[in-house]
Amino acid sequence: MTRSVAEHYGNDGIVSRIISALEEAGFDIKNLEPDVFAGADEFHVGGRKGSEFVASALTVQSGQRVLDLGSGIGGPARYIANMLDVTVEGIDLTPEFVEAAVEITEMVGMAEQVSFQIGSATSIPFDDDTFDASTMLHVGMNISDKELLFSEIARVSKTNGSIVVYDVMRTGKDDLVFPMPWSSTPEYSFVETTDAYVKAAENAGLELLTVDDHREMAMAFFNNPPSEPPPVNLGHLMGTGVPEMFANARNAINSGTISPILLCFTN
Repeated sequence: MTRSVAEHYGNDGIVSRIISALEEAGFDIKNLEPDVFAGADEFHVGGRKGSEFVASALTVQSGQRVLDLGSGIGGPARYIANMLDVTVEGIDLTPEFVEAAVEITEMVGMAEQVSFQIGSATSIPFDDDTFDASTMLHVGMNISDKELLFSEIARVSKTNGSIVVYDVMRTGKDDLVFPMPWSSTPEYSFVETTDAYVKAAENAGLELLTVDDHREMAMAFFNNPPSEPPPVNLGHLMGTGVPEMFANARNAINSGTISPILLCFTN
């Protein structure tokens, strides 16, 4: 299954497509700020707004070590590192995403603060008690075994570690229409309720602190696109299938079938 998930996201030429778009928009490619990539590298409901929710919810101190599970091409990891003055280590199943994350991070001069490697959230390639905090943005929808997922998060987290999950969760009973941004078919989609997440986390020894449903933000994100689109967007990341995925996700949000939920735990 992990290969199928990686194949859904993986495609060649991510960085070259993004760079071409930035050049066309008049940017100096040798002098780029991390924020210029936000339209493509913050691949979750709300984009930058979602990253802000996660960063604000984290309880960390300057210089501490944060794990980002399912780090994509590195947008949230770079944002969190910048905003909170922490080091962030990301893992992702998709080799093309990891390669792009490393390249973009080097381009913006953050390689000493943010790093990436191929890895699975259900078999995290780090020792026990390694991280002061962990984040997971729109990853759980691709993971069937939530119990194993949270047991791994708990294992690599230090005592009193801050764990923030921002995922699309089921809030209604209607069937989902595919393709969705996280899966082309129902076979690899594992959207669950908030209660299922909380139960799995508590079984792993985590303590729930807060639950926040960001449906209103999601509706604005999907139904009121910006008047001036960003220079790069999800099409540069995921290719020509994005409009159909976006429309299906928008309909599910509008109908109340799914919603982006932010969960905060401590270890």
